[in-house]
Amino acid sequence: MDPKPYDKRILAIALRSRRFGYAIFEGPVRLLNWGMVFYPLSNPAQHTATSKRVASLLTLFAPSVVVVGRTRLLNVRNGSGIRPILSLIRREASSRAIPMHLMTRAEARSVLHALHAKSKHETASMLAQMLPELACKLPPERKIWESEHPIMTMFDAVALGFAYWQRYGGRDPTLE
Repeated sequence: MDPKPYDKRILAIALRSRRFGYAIFEGPVRLLNWGMVFYPLSNPAQHTATSKRVASLLTLFAPSVVVVGRTRLLNVRNGSGIRPILSLIRREASSRAIPMHLMTRAEARSVLHALHAKSKHETASMLAQMLPELACKLPPERKIWESEHPIMTMFDAVALGFAYWQRYGGRDPTLE
């Protein structure tokens, strides 16, 4: 029996230099879990704790594919903490034979712009309307002099997962 598109689960991960947001989707609009993990990887104990967190997400939810938002890894400001966590995620996924897809910003933005969400806050607001469980987490729109609210990392992961479902319909694009 072939699994239906809504039976597949994806784990979407949005990476930042000291944290990552995650969202687990079962189907295009069914959000199972979401959140953020902080990972200062300055010592082996913290690296082990982050590895266990990623492993527990993969074991508990058994996704069909892991979607990671592709970032500029060569940027000194962002790259310092992103490379180790990306390799950790890749290693944990491959040990469970789960395919990993790097989705570019352009791919995600093309899907979200088609839905008339031009800014990050418009995207987060649209997702909070579609997925009411996120409405209480929506931060206020930021002013140009303010830094981004940390919870936006989680909304970026939700947007990434939503864009993946809209673009690929839950199928693995590497098999095409």
